[in-house]
Amino acid sequence: MNEHNTTELVSDPGRPSKPILAGRLLRSEIRASLRRLSRMLGLQTLENAMPADWAIPDSAFAVQAIEAASTLCPEFMMRHCFRSYCFGAIIAARNGLSLDREVFFIAAMLHDLGLSDAHVDDPGSFEWVGARLAHTICLDAEQTETKAAIIHNAIALHTSIGIVEHHQPEISLLHFGTAMDLFGSRLDEMPKDVLERVLMNYPRDEFKAEFSPCLNLQAEKKPNSQIAGAVGIGITERILAQL
Repeated sequence: MNEHNTTELVSDPGRPSKPILAGRLLRSEIRASLRRLSRMLGLQTLENAMPADWAIPDSAFAVQAIEAASTLCPEFMMRHCFRSYCFGAIIAARNGLSLDREVFFIAAMLHDLGLSDAHVDDPGSFEWVGARLAHTICLDAEQTETKAAIIHNAIALHTSIGIVEHHQPEISLLHFGTAMDLFGSRLDEMPKDVLERVLMNYPRDEFKAEFSPCLNLQAEKKPNSQIAGAVGIGITERILAQL
């Protein structure tokens, strides 16, 4: 658990400048290199990940989140949500991180609501559009404000490279789970057999060709949004280059 107030909702900063984004990307890549070096030197050993570590929660609220997302999101986006959850949960297990899997699963399932056709034109960066929608879903389901805030912040910050790493696992791992699915980030921490099981259950198919236009559309419609900055430095090209 970090020092951030988990009941405080983070606000939408809008589009960051290219130098700020470049600095954040560099710091993130340095941290990734240090993680790999630590493992090479034997200073860190990854733990085994068991199927139970990324099993889908069967709570009533988890089922409700799946229904809410599937009502708004196309199938390729739903599979992305499931993969992001699995990848984030596996990273947590391999690194010995304590994770509230239900909270994390809800955030993963609802994280792209701001890209759905029904909300593509809602004002604000799509991450914060989705975060607000998820926050409302949580409170309507009589979840606690603390849980609703964690889910809000996980979704709001899931594209915030170089920032989200400092937050608690339920928040930071949504970033890492989605980044693994989009760019192959931290894929070196994923055992081949585990990766194959996840992709068997939730195949990628033509995901990268289907998802990239969603981000480009957001950048076009909302040039001052957070994702517009990322698109401006080539995020969609990186997605399309990912195998």
